[in-house]
Amino acid sequence: MSSMISFEVRDALFAGLVIEILDTACRVVPLMKGIMRRYIISAAAVILSLSACASCSHRGVYYDLPARRYVGVSTGLHRFLSERSGDYRGRHAAVVTNHSGVDSEFRHMVALLRNRGIIIDFALAPEHGIFGYKNDYDSYLHDADEENNLVVYNLHLLDRKSLRFLFRVPDLVIFDIQDMGMRCYTYISSLKLVMDALAGTGKELLVLDRPNPISFLGVRGPWLDERFSERQVSSFPSTLFYDMTPGEAARYYNGEYLKNVRLTVVSMGNYRRDLYYHETKLPWVPPSPNLPTYKSAITYTVMVLMEGINISLGRGTSNPFEFFGAPWIEAPKFCRELESLELKNFRFRPVYFKPTFSAYEKKLCGGAHIYYTGGVFDPLDVSYRLIAHIKKTYGQCVWRKSGDGYAVDRLAGTDGFRKAIDAGLSYSEYYGAIRDDIEAFRKKRSRYLLY
Repeated sequence: MSSMISFEVRDALFAGLVIEILDTACRVVPLMKGIMRRYIISAAAVILSLSACASCSHRGVYYDLPARRYVGVSTGLHRFLSERSGDYRGRHAAVVTNHSGVDSEFRHMVALLRNRGIIIDFALAPEHGIFGYKNDYDSYLHDADEENNLVVYNLHLLDRKSLRFLFRVPDLVIFDIQDMGMRCYTYISSLKLVMDALAGTGKELLVLDRPNPISFLGVRGPWLDERFSERQVSSFPSTLFYDMTPGEAARYYNGEYLKNVRLTVVSMGNYRRDLYYHETKLPWVPPSPNLPTYKSAITYTVMVLMEGINISLGRGTSNPFEFFGAPWIEAPKFCRELESLELKNFRFRPVYFKPTFSAYEKKLCGGAHIYYTGGVFDPLDVSYRLIAHIKKTYGQCVWRKSGDGYAVDRLAGTDGFRKAIDAGLSYSEYYGAIRDDIEAFRKKRSRYLLY
C-alpha cells in the first residue's frame, strides 16, 4: 500500500480533526456551548474549502519533489572513517575522486584520510576535473590541488598501460565519486578503466560506496553494442540505466569480467535503492557543472539522448537539462504538442532562452521547461517519444553527426534507438527488441547487489 494518502482522504481527516477539537472545547466550557456549536460546522467548512482550493488544480501532481520518508544514510566514506580507517594507517594510497568526495559536512576525503594517517600519493580526476567546474575535456595531463598539496592526473588522458605504471607507487587505490547511474555518464567508465589497470596486480581497490540517485527507476535501456563502445562515454558492459551503486557496479564488473581485482567495497548504512536522493538526508553536491540540482539530475535521464539531435538542452542557461528548444521552435505551440503526448510524470511550460555557450550560443531559442511531477517512469520511453515527435514535426531537426557516425549512437551504445525512430516504430515495438537483454542483465547483476 502506498505511503502517500490522497488529497480527498487528507482533507476529510483534517476537517474531522477540526470538528473533534472544537466539539471538545464545547464540552470543556459548557457556558459557551450554544454559541460555539453554531460555528463548528461553518469553521470546518471554511477550512475544508481552503484546503481544497490549495490542491484541486494540481491534485496528485507535485512541482517540487515529494518526500515519502527521510532516512539517515551513511556513505561508504563515513563508515570507512568511523569503522575501518585504522587498518590502513601508514599505508600509501592513490585516490580517484573529485569535488563530490566529501562527507555530510562538506569536508573532502583527501583531508579526512590524511587525518587518519593514510598517506595520499596522488589523485586521479574524472571528467570535469578535481573541482568539478570544467565543462569540456581538457588537454592537461596533470594539475595541482594546492589546497591539499596534491598532484592530480587527468583520467581522460591516461590509458590502461599508463595507469598500471602509476599504480606501482601506492599500496592501494581508493575510489570515491558520486555517480549518476547511467552508462553514458563517464564516471562509471572511469571506474572500469581503473579496474582494468589494477587487474592482476594484487593492489587493493577500495570503493567507498555512494547512492545511485536514479536507482528508483530500475534497470532500463539497451545493452551496450560493442561497435559503439568508447573508453569514456560507453564502455561499461550494462544496460543504459543499470540500477547499481558504484560499489555494486565494481562487484559486478569484477565478478563477471575480470575476477582478479583485489576489491573491497565499503557499503553504505541504511540505504534503500527505492529512495529519492533527497530522502537520504545527504547534501546534493552537483556531480557535474550542468546538474546543479537533484531535479535537473532526474530530467537529465530523459534529456541526455536528446543531445543526439540539433537542439539546445539548456547548457549555458540557469536551467541546464530542464530547458530545451531551438531558434526554429515556437514555445507555446511546442508545449501544447508535448502536453498532447500525455507523459504522465512530466509537464511542460513555454520558455524562451539564450544560451551563453554550447548549442545556439547567444541565439534566441523557443522551447519548453520540463517539470518532473514524481513517480517511477521509463526515461528511455520519454526520450524516445519526445525525439520522435520533434523529428516528425520539425523538418529542421536532424541527428547530430559525431565523427563517421551519430552522437546518439555513442550515447545510447547502439544504433537501434535511432533506427527505430527513423523507421517510425512505436516505443513498445522498440522495447520488444531490447526486452530480453534487459531481463538477462537484471538477473545477472542481482547476485552482486548489496542493498
